Amino acid sequence: MVGINADLQVILLDDAFQHRAIKPELDIILTTFQQPFFSDYLLPSGRLREWRNAYKRADILIVSKCPQNLSEETRQDFVKKINPQKNQQVYFSSFKYGKPYHLFNPDIKWSSDRLPSVLLVTAIASVQYLEEYLKPRTTTLVHQVHEDHHYFTHYEIAQLRKKLDEMDGAQKIILTTEKDATRMWLHKDYIEKENLPIFVLPVEVAFHGKDGEHFLEQIKQSLLTFQS
Repeated sequence: MVGINADLQVILLDDAFQHRAIKPELDIILTTFQQPFFSDYLLPSGRLREWRNAYKRADILIVSKCPQNLSEETRQDFVKKINPQKNQQVYFSSFKYGKPYHLFNPDIKWSSDRLPSVLLVTAIASVQYLEEYLKPRTTTLVHQVHEDHHYFTHYEIAQLRKKLDEMDGAQKIILTTEKDATRMWLHKDYIEKENLPIFVLPVEVAFHGKDGEHFLEQIKQSLLTFQS
């Protein structure tokens, strides 16, 4: 039996919106700017796990992966399409990418804003936003896509050298996400032996305008006023 922590005050659950037996104090759902729920369909035709109007149960809706230069007009048009309930707050956020760093030595960073020929290796759910960011910043971009949560096999890692050698360009690197980098660590010995130039692209979430402040304040107030 798992022991109970007497000091436990908050339980944060990921991907629990469909677990109706759970009665959360605060429900947060995310929808992407490129594939909003109001234009999506139920599985298997789309990506939704339940009907669109289920969004009405949420307290907060976060529109993620927005363009960096999101205009106020576009923002308001998006909110109108969401049609939030009176008790719901809508916030907008984007991904902010940092300087790529070496897989096994984070102190080694790619200092230039311009990247060389890149073999991008990913196993994440959505890659469109990442590709749109990288294409204007690379000389050549070749993308090797795997399904979400995929664990790279030794054969797949071994093939990276061959694919990299086949690419054009005097300078070439392998680029992956921080999520995928954790699975590449399982092949550390081979990667170091072959001296594969694997870099990791860091990312963080940045809210638009004052949305970040308002979001944190809403979370804070919810925790302070909570009564079991």
